[in-house]
Amino acid sequence: MRIQNLAAMAVAATLIAITVPAEAIDVTPMVTRLTPQQAAIGYRLSVKNTSAQPITVELTPFRMALDENGRRTLTEEKEDLLLFPPQSIIPPNREQVVQIRYVGPQQFSEPRMYLVRTAQLPVRLAADESTPVGAEVQVAFNVNTHLFVSPSGTAPRLELSDTRREANGDVRVTVRNSGTGIAHLRTARYAVTGAGGQRVDVDATKVELGEVSALQAGGVRHIRIPADQVAGVSGDVTASITPQ
Repeated sequence: MRIQNLAAMAVAATLIAITVPAEAIDVTPMVTRLTPQQAAIGYRLSVKNTSAQPITVELTPFRMALDENGRRTLTEEKEDLLLFPPQSIIPPNREQVVQIRYVGPQQFSEPRMYLVRTAQLPVRLAADESTPVGAEVQVAFNVNTHLFVSPSGTAPRLELSDTRREANGDVRVTVRNSGTGIAHLRTARYAVTGAGGQRVDVDATKVELGEVSALQAGGVRHIRIPADQVAGVSGDVTASITPQ
């Protein structure tokens, strides 16, 4: 009897899974960098419904902090950002433009990091003959975009330490941003040099940076360069990271 019950549960899970639609929202831009003056004028976030059904979306702003492994901590932001409209019903294959303005202080010393979450509100899928009795499936999608507000004249400065090759061949680097601006590590240029002078350029998209690739002023980040990116160098290694 237990085997029959487990088999029935597995079949039910399969039937539910195949009814879930593909993600229905496309949000751009994913990253926006502005000065306080530019942010006060605002920017436009485009939310497109790529599905054949109307969807309801809701946008929520958060203040973002990052730890040494690139993990983020979010606090809902209720003062610095103004979003209009914060909630919309978007018809099929149509686009909603959301205006986002920074209304926080114009004078501050350290850049501010925000996350704007676009949430497709839960949709209850219609049951059909193949859906198990009593099964209920709700689908919702979140898309996170980032806003960085930095005073004019700020710039990152990267200092590397504790560069070492690990047993599996990966290169682990600790990098500190001693500058005044945010370092965008995903768009930086990476190189690794071996003991014999061999140098390889690293594909930045392959570097493991954590949940968020930005490195705040005064922040520290532990990053990992996969072994296949440094196969051409041997022995002790040194690394370089040049922000763009």
